[in-house]
Amino acid sequence: MSTVDSPCTLDAPLPAELAGRHQGWFTRYRRWPVFSGPWIRQRWPRVALVALIVYALLFAPPVLFGRPPGTPVPAGTLLQIALELLLPLTLGPWLAWQVRRRGWPAAREQRGLLAAIGLAIACTLGFSVLGGEPLKQWIAERQGLVDASGRRQPVILALGVSVTLPGQPPRDLTEAGARSPESVSVRLALTAMIAFWLAGGAALWTWRREREGLAALARERELAGAQAARREAELRLSVLAAQVEPHFLFNTLAGVRSAIATDPARASEMIDRLVDYLRAAIPRLRSDGHVQATLGAQLDIVRAYLGLMAARMPRLQWRIDVPPALLPAGFPPLMLISLAENAVKHGVERKIGPAHIEIAARVDAPGRLVVSVRDDGPGLQPAASGSGIGLANVRQRLAQLYRDQAELQLRAGPEGGIEASITLPLETTAPPTGGPPA
Repeated sequence: MSTVDSPCTLDAPLPAELAGRHQGWFTRYRRWPVFSGPWIRQRWPRVALVALIVYALLFAPPVLFGRPPGTPVPAGTLLQIALELLLPLTLGPWLAWQVRRRGWPAAREQRGLLAAIGLAIACTLGFSVLGGEPLKQWIAERQGLVDASGRRQPVILALGVSVTLPGQPPRDLTEAGARSPESVSVRLALTAMIAFWLAGGAALWTWRREREGLAALARERELAGAQAARREAELRLSVLAAQVEPHFLFNTLAGVRSAIATDPARASEMIDRLVDYLRAAIPRLRSDGHVQATLGAQLDIVRAYLGLMAARMPRLQWRIDVPPALLPAGFPPLMLISLAENAVKHGVERKIGPAHIEIAARVDAPGRLVVSVRDDGPGLQPAASGSGIGLANVRQRLAQLYRDQAELQLRAGPEGGIEASITLPLETTAPPTGGPPA
């Protein structure tokens, strides 16, 4: 049986992709790696409860109600059976945990786990053969159930239904029959089977599936990270092209040309704003995104962009309301500028008369960062319903970076227009570019 080497942190729960998200009380321990400390601590009381219920159902009726009046309780036999249940239940997982914490390769760890389970079974059988009789003798002496020679009075505890086939002698329920090689072999075989289950023998198959599942999940996440990095690079190139595409420059330069004759001061301001915007946007878009991926850095790009748009369209007024304490917070690159461009395109350009854009940031009750871009344009329309390519890219990147811990929401503003908000975990360092936050 071969397994795949894969790292496993014994003190951390398994990924939900392997353990599932909904576990009942009895199977809750399966959320942890097999033979880990939490797995043992949560499994022990559950399996012990099952063993106790079976133990009570099997032995309580014949002992409490099937004894002739005055017959003493076979405490020694009952205690021996109880210890034969508790010994593998405790020793097997503990030995397996000692093996797992070594961090051995898969093949060596597998041999160690087999040896641990085998040793627990061997100890249980050894106690049954060598320690059972002395224990019962010692208890019988305390109960006064010994004869004049000090030998304990034999107790035969028979369970179940005895079936005798035609031509076969009836089952011998005497002490000699209980000590016959056939009876001893059957009892030891049954004890070994029960000890195998209690010691965690069935979990060996779970251990193999766990390692293979972790290795497969690591490969999937590595592949997803590579694909996300590729899409990130493609998106950065496309956004870079969009920021300096010809019609954007042509429109700006056309505005400068028309303003030169009528309003030279505004023409000069437009040129200054264009230089500021290109200086803020192009170097940041060409870099790897780790150093500048903060809210403050993204606001610098948006501030230059809105300044340029306000120079082109004097009717546009804009405001940024972000507490200084939130400026170092991590924020994925290129997302905020996408929301600002969406507000200009679907809000300002479609509105007649003065227009206003406001960008704000806050921390909500659960402690997450919420950044919103609000305009007072004509409001939600089919073209601005959130299905555009820019907003779809934002949603896709949020899912890649933060999985289900971040979201993009579009809603109608309190005074008209659209409010787009990004909610994500509050971090003080730059967010990752290929996977969820640690």
